[in-house]
Amino acid sequence: MENVELQGLLERAGADAWGVAPCTDVAEEDARLYEEWVASGRHGEMKYLESWPEIRRRPGLLLEGARSIICAAFSYYNPENRGEGGLRWARYALGTDYHDEIRRRLSEAAEAITEKTGAECRVCVDTAPLRERLWAERAGVGYIGKNGLLIVPGAGSWCVLGFILTGHEFSPTPAEPRSCLGCGRCVRACPGQALDGRGGIDARRCRSYLTIEYRGSEMPRLTGGRVYGCDICQEVCPHNRYAPTTRTEAFWPRPGVLGLTLGKIAEMTQEEFSTLFRGSAVKRTKLAGLRRNAAAAEPGEGDAGDDAKTRDNLGE
Repeated sequence: MENVELQGLLERAGADAWGVAPCTDVAEEDARLYEEWVASGRHGEMKYLESWPEIRRRPGLLLEGARSIICAAFSYYNPENRGEGGLRWARYALGTDYHDEIRRRLSEAAEAITEKTGAECRVCVDTAPLRERLWAERAGVGYIGKNGLLIVPGAGSWCVLGFILTGHEFSPTPAEPRSCLGCGRCVRACPGQALDGRGGIDARRCRSYLTIEYRGSEMPRLTGGRVYGCDICQEVCPHNRYAPTTRTEAFWPRPGVLGLTLGKIAEMTQEEFSTLFRGSAVKRTKLAGLRRNAAAAEPGEGDAGDDAKTRDNLGE
């Protein structure tokens, strides 16, 4: 199977960008930086980021005989993320959980690769100890910005990633010599000052981490009504100025989510939570976590991601 056939498979899967990298060991410097980040505790309570260090260095351990790592990026951007109650949600979480949606799409592509080549494949969607942004950059899908996110030309950072490890050797795709503009808008706008300006992040100060992964009870004030996730570092990024709306209908916002208010969240039952967020990434924070976030949230304007302030940050 040649790359042109792979391109057809991934386009049918709905990928907005894709690339291939040889399945080799992670460079020593990249491995060292990650391990130092974990050792410093900047990953917060996300203990799973400490697990399987050898696999993070040697992704070939995920699939015996792996020769290529295929990366596919899927845009989830939708301009609407503010509900009628003035609440805001991380855009990736407004629709169907991307883990399930992207796995389904890439599994079909992986089955076609196996059928054509006989090579085994393994699909990974944020569920394996794979250095995803590193491999996406190596495959030429994008480049990492100062906010630590992958910037995909033409789609910005509003993308989720999925991977296929395969024993078939595809031709590597070249990485374009592009980089973040280095304007620092994301660093200045971060409400928790979680970004170090060099692409590093202290999760313990990140509003996305605190509202999704953190299990403690004490929360900072959540301005702008952001009850799940943050997105501010993406909203002020010049690379996202003209991001197109996603073509994946599963990622479009659910009206029931946009219709929530702080009062509705406070009174929500477990049954209502489970029904509304069935197949949604919001399940990760659980009802108790969402209530905790709502108690700390201030609806309406008041953060660097507000539309008027965003335009000002972009020099409009």
